[in-house]
Amino acid sequence: MDLHIHSLHSDGTMSIEKIIDIAESLNLEIISITDHDTISGVQEAINLVKGKKIKLVPGIEINTEYRKKEVHILGYFIDIFNHKLVETIEYLRNERVNRVKKIITKLNQLNISITFEDVLEQSKGESIGRPHIALAMIKKGYGKTVGEIFDEYIDQGKPAYVERFKLSPYDAINLIRDANGIAVLAHPKLVKDEDIVNELLPHVDGLEVFHSEHTEEDSNYYLNKALQHNLIVTGGSDCHGIGKGKELLLGTVKIPKEYISAFEKIYKERERM
Repeated sequence: MDLHIHSLHSDGTMSIEKIIDIAESLNLEIISITDHDTISGVQEAINLVKGKKIKLVPGIEINTEYRKKEVHILGYFIDIFNHKLVETIEYLRNERVNRVKKIITKLNQLNISITFEDVLEQSKGESIGRPHIALAMIKKGYGKTVGEIFDEYIDQGKPAYVERFKLSPYDAINLIRDANGIAVLAHPKLVKDEDIVNELLPHVDGLEVFHSEHTEEDSNYYLNKALQHNLIVTGGSDCHGIGKGKELLLGTVKIPKEYISAFEKIYKERERM
């Protein structure tokens, strides 16, 4: 089982088809493609798994901010045709585009010759953002790595940084529930603020206990938290594909069988709804 995968539709490097092919070759029973702030790849994935043994959970990862910390909320079993969800995603997409254009204007003022079309070329999916600006700048010779571009130009406090529109975690939780989904706090260790994690636990349906950047100690710690709050236990690799400075993570996060079985039970219940 791998419930945290990114595709070309956001900041991943693999197509939906390739993700499903690899997941099948790894004998994964359940997967969810959880692109950032978009569901544009979900219908394609639903169509591609028809007739296959692998089960697909419609998913999304919504980027939020709370008390100046990045907090990601995963949504599973969402109704991808829910009006409020579709409307909000479209709004977020437009805000991303506006932000990218403002950053480009600032870069141009710094004598960096880059256009929106250059950035669009790097964004093969819908969720355009700063990583695509960095890739476009690298292509034009303004730096060698994404990290270097961020550090010099587009990270917070740097000359071309532009604040982004932010949903709160509570907005994201409500949005997911409105779309008949279950809301899961993603990679709690990466929130880097246990007070925020503890505040959110009573408000979510699940916790991503098993994650590629959680140590065994982290996973045990968050498993206890999940059990204390009677939360659904989930796990995923947070795979972004190859070429992001990482190896292929798909299917590498080991999730105990009992939690896979528990999630399969939820899957079967949802199928009957």
